[in-house]
Amino acid sequence: MLGLALTLIALPSIAAIQYDYTQKSVTEDAVVPTTDLVARATVDGTRTRVEFIGGNLYPPGTYVISNDGSHLVFVDPGKRWYTEFNAAGAVSAIGANNIKIDNIRSDTKDLGDGPLIANTPTHHYQLTVDYEVTLTMRQIPLKQSVHTVIDNWMTTKYGDLTPNEFASGMSTGNTEVDRLLDLETTKAVGFPLRQTVTIRLTPISSAVNSQLRMSQRTVIREMQVSAIRELEPKATDFAIPAGFTRADVGERPKTQTQVLTFDGK
Repeated sequence: MLGLALTLIALPSIAAIQYDYTQKSVTEDAVVPTTDLVARATVDGTRTRVEFIGGNLYPPGTYVISNDGSHLVFVDPGKRWYTEFNAAGAVSAIGANNIKIDNIRSDTKDLGDGPLIANTPTHHYQLTVDYEVTLTMRQIPLKQSVHTVIDNWMTTKYGDLTPNEFASGMSTGNTEVDRLLDLETTKAVGFPLRQTVTIRLTPISSAVNSQLRMSQRTVIREMQVSAIRELEPKATDFAIPAGFTRADVGERPKTQTQVLTFDGK
């Protein structure tokens, strides 16, 4: 759910828009399953609604709403319940974990005009970010080098509409993590109608015979908008429907990428 927040929540100062898009994430090994998503997002100022139409990431027919960009509500009309998620708290928790970022390097390229996407002109930017990350687990430091390439095909047709303002407005409390998030979310101008992200993780060192040893892994994530339009949404589009109840912990939604669960979370 945090990934959805960082990817989709926008804070524009223009008329409300609605866009349809697809998203897919592939990892080269079987540890993390391939996920795909077909969705429709409606953005009106600080209010956002994302409806899940297809794919295996969230149940089709469910949706997420937010009125401020930090408090998300997942709604399941079939079960007539909802569950709440504090994105701001989750972002802060990232910084609270024992994560160390070193040797950040970045490069941005302007690759000129891109193709028409959803009948809209685009401009192609490519951002490359390299760094080293150390995460301590069971008192064992796990260190990896990370090579990320982000290609964005952007449009400025919709003014300052950007999915990055939500991410850039939050702080994890970890200076280097915040710097990294800022690099990855503020380098391109406009709204991405297409985005590809390739992340290559290479282990640098780990204890001999450790059960936490890691192998090199590549993750590829793709997103593309298929249609985009202006509209006048109803206030009820961003509200919890009357008569819906809050879900118990055991009923809350789990995606295919949630391989670890913790009681009471």
